[in-house]
Amino acid sequence: MKRIDYGACMASFDIDDDGMVNASIGGLLVPANAGALSALLLRAGADHASPGVLCTVEKALVALPPIDPKHYGYVPPSLRSVPVAVVVSPEQFSVYEGVAQAAAVSGTIRRAFLSRQPAQAWLREQVRALQANRVWRTARR
Repeated sequence: MKRIDYGACMASFDIDDDGMVNASIGGLLVPANAGALSALLLRAGADHASPGVLCTVEKALVALPPIDPKHYGYVPPSLRSVPVAVVVSPEQFSVYEGVAQAAAVSGTIRRAFLSRQPAQAWLREQVRALQANRVWRTARR
């Protein structure tokens, strides 16, 4: 298990057998550190050619205002197609649902879930669809 500390928040993560990043995020998540921590997780995944990220927000105080699409400027274009499923508590869900909507407008794939199983299923489906699209585009050239 690897760990990333960024200010008052942290993430511990590993890479599963499918190459997915499995992360647990905790601490105080605010605008000044949430994007940076996400970028570090995406970069760690890219370093391992990970097709997706599954984050669970645990033992975290989330103090994020409504997020707009400009927030996703930290995501380089090459990583915007990496899907991220975020598992949150019912109290955090509306915040992360808004985050996912802003991500969609910016061309970044995010979705919030209340439990791990649907998050994993969605993530697998997104990865499968993205891989199928790459094969289709390659065949069309």
